[in-house]
Amino acid sequence: MPTATGIMKDSKYIHEVFDEICKIEDRNERIEYLKANAFKQVKSVLQLCYNDKIELDLPQGKPPFEACPIGKEPCSLKNAFSQIGKCVKGNGIDRLRKEKAFITILESIVEPDAAILCAAKDGTIINLQNKKYRKITKSLVQAAFPEIL
Repeated sequence: MPTATGIMKDSKYIHEVFDEICKIEDRNERIEYLKANAFKQVKSVLQLCYNDKIELDLPQGKPPFEACPIGKEPCSLKNAFSQIGKCVKGNGIDRLRKEKAFITILESIVEPDAAILCAAKDGTIINLQNKKYRKITKSLVQAAFPEIL
């Protein structure tokens, strides 16, 4: 579907997938929905949150950034997330550059997805927005994608 910028969007936003998962009561149906709608960026967020082997070299909390309104992203989720590797611990990039790269990612995606990414970085997706995503647990992710954990 075209966005307000005229760019074709080939998938849902991350928050749309997470919102739908949390509306589903049956755990097996949540797993199936997650499998059917888990494009690379959804999996990346889930990995950041629940894979203990992945650690970003960033401070806790939400950094200051200018949120991008829905439909006006300056780049696609795919392009924005291509920079996340710069933020991993032990890659030889200094911490200030990592923080700048992370803020650039946040400013390139819509605010609800940026909030999810910040929470994933800190391992706190289930606590986001008064536990709005409490059904997106490590156990659920493990059942859907054991290979990413």
